[in-house]
Amino acid sequence: MRAQGKTVVIITHKLSEVLAISDEVTVMRDGRVVGRLRTADTDAAELARLMVGRDVLLRVEKAPARPGAVVLAVRDLTVTAGISGDGTPRLAGATFAVRAGEIVGVAGVEGNGQTELIEALAGLVPAARVSGRVELSGEDVTAADARERKDRGVAHIPEDRHRRGLLLDFDLAENSILGVEHRPPVVAGPGGVWLDHAAIERRAGQILRDFDVRPPDPRLPARALSGGNQQKLIIGRELDLHPRLLLVAQPTRGVDIGAIEFIHRQILALRDAGCAVLLVSAELEEVTALADRLLVLHRGRIVREVDPATTTPAEIGLLMTGGTPETRSS
Repeated sequence: MRAQGKTVVIITHKLSEVLAISDEVTVMRDGRVVGRLRTADTDAAELARLMVGRDVLLRVEKAPARPGAVVLAVRDLTVTAGISGDGTPRLAGATFAVRAGEIVGVAGVEGNGQTELIEALAGLVPAARVSGRVELSGEDVTAADARERKDRGVAHIPEDRHRRGLLLDFDLAENSILGVEHRPPVVAGPGGVWLDHAAIERRAGQILRDFDVRPPDPRLPARALSGGNQQKLIIGRELDLHPRLLLVAQPTRGVDIGAIEFIHRQILALRDAGCAVLLVSAELEEVTALADRLLVLHRGRIVREVDPATTTPAEIGLLMTGGTPETRSS
C-alpha cells in the first residue's frame, strides 16, 4: 500500500512490527505524545523506555527450574467437537505431566487443540465431550467441575478475557471474587449466607495495588479498563488464590510491553514458589522463553516434547506445521 502512494497508520503494542514496517514512530504514554522518531534511528529498547517511562527488560531472565512432585497428570485426554460439530476429536490422546516448580509450555498454530486442552483441564468442557483421565496430585478429578477444581487449587487465566474471564458490566470488586464468591472471607454468616462487602472491597483493593491495575478504583465497571489492565485484574484474582496448578492461555495478548514484563515476572515467581504451570501462547518467543519443557501440538495431538533452550524456533515451527526436523549430527 505504501508503494502505491497510500498513507498507512498502524497502532500496535508489538515493537517488532513497528521496527519492521514503519518509517516514523509516534510514542504515546498516558494519553500524551512522549516521542516522535524515525524508525531507522531508534531501537526496541528506546521505544520500550518511552512507552513505559523506564527501562524495560525485553528478555525473560529466569533461574533454572527445580521440579518437584507431579501435580497434574493427564492420560489419553480426548475432547470431541460440540453438538454442532462432526464428533471428530479437537484434542486426541494427550498424555503428559506437570510438576511443582516448573512451567510446561504448549506450542502450536492456533486452532490445533490448545483451547480444548486448557478448557478441559479447567473443567469447562461438558463431560460428554471429554474422555481420558486427569489427576491432581494423584487424585482423580476427571469428573470434577470447574468450581470443584478451583476449590482443589486450580487457577485459570483464560485466552478470551471477555468471554471467560470477566463480567464487563460488573465492577472491579465484583469481578475480583469470580470463582470464590462462595468462600470465606467473601461470604459471611452461618453457612455463608451473605456477601461481606467490606471484605470484598479490601480484597479487591489489595489486588488492584499489588498488580498495578489502573485506575485502581474498585467501583469502576470492568469494561472501563484497557485490555492490559483487564488482564492484570484477572491474573491478580487467580494468583491471589495461591494455586498449586495454574492453567494460563495467551497471558499477554493485547498487552503493552510494560505489562508483558510484569506478567512474565508474576508467572515465574509463581513457578519459583512451587506452583505447577501449564502455559499456552501463540507467541512462540514468549512460550519458549518462559517454558522449562515444551509440548508441540499439531491437529490435536502432541507430536513431540522438546527442550526450548536447545531447540530452534525453526525446528519448533516445523513441528507445529506437521513437519519433522532433521536430526542433528553429533
